[in-house]
Amino acid sequence: MFDFFFDTADEEYIRRTWSDVSRHLHPSQIRGITTNPNAFMKIESHRLNEWEEKLPVLCGLVSEMRGDDKGVVYVQAPNSNMTPEEVIEYAQHISQFNDGKTSLGLKIPPFYPILEAVEELNKYMETNVTGLADCSTALSCLSYDVRYISLIPGRMEEKGVDAKSHVLFTRRRMNEGNDGAAEIIAGSMRTIDGLEWVCNYGTVPTIGTRVWDQIVGNENVLKRVAAFGSEVVGCQDLKFSPHVTQVNTQLSEDFFEQMDECGKIAHKDFINT
Repeated sequence: MFDFFFDTADEEYIRRTWSDVSRHLHPSQIRGITTNPNAFMKIESHRLNEWEEKLPVLCGLVSEMRGDDKGVVYVQAPNSNMTPEEVIEYAQHISQFNDGKTSLGLKIPPFYPILEAVEELNKYMETNVTGLADCSTALSCLSYDVRYISLIPGRMEEKGVDAKSHVLFTRRRMNEGNDGAAEIIAGSMRTIDGLEWVCNYGTVPTIGTRVWDQIVGNENVLKRVAAFGSEVVGCQDLKFSPHVTQVNTQLSEDFFEQMDECGKIAHKDFINT
């Protein structure tokens, strides 16, 4: 069995989906919900106060589905160019918008000044370094006390990048030197096959509407998905790091450019608070 995050801010969509798939998946498999400015834009939520209103609702949904207080809802800093001081202030502010059970986590870019602030950020919210498109950057983030490092294999595969080798190499190095606190999140999944390999490679996938729509209502597919992660693939054969090219770098740059555009109104609201 594998754990996962719902990758959407659409509360009703999550409710409908869980109602359909819960007969084959256990509530404890739900790590929580992961959002970002793009996810909020898709539900016509652009302003900071709209995010503040939606986050406790999503936290309450996680508490309801899991039946405990062990879940987390991730929210992203609205702009990747915020200073460490601004991100810390944002974490202090946004962390209060939960339901009293499920906590909020913070998604941050893999930029050195922000990573240097992780110790302070962790006082308010656990941290997840997002938008990673290569194993080298992912592994460098482990020097900091982050909860997750989030690769984006779905986007990588679309651009012809060998996402499997980057995920496997990251996992191997983590197995060798990580104290077990951090885990790999696999985001931006596009297909059932993609979901299968990231589960079997020992990651925690974020599953968005594109993949859920391929699962919901299809009993055979749901049964197949429920078995993902039962036999985790080894990673001993990858002795050398995969090549990191401009394509990898551009993928991350494009990711944050998209998020910054989607979050520009909320970012402006935050600056003006």
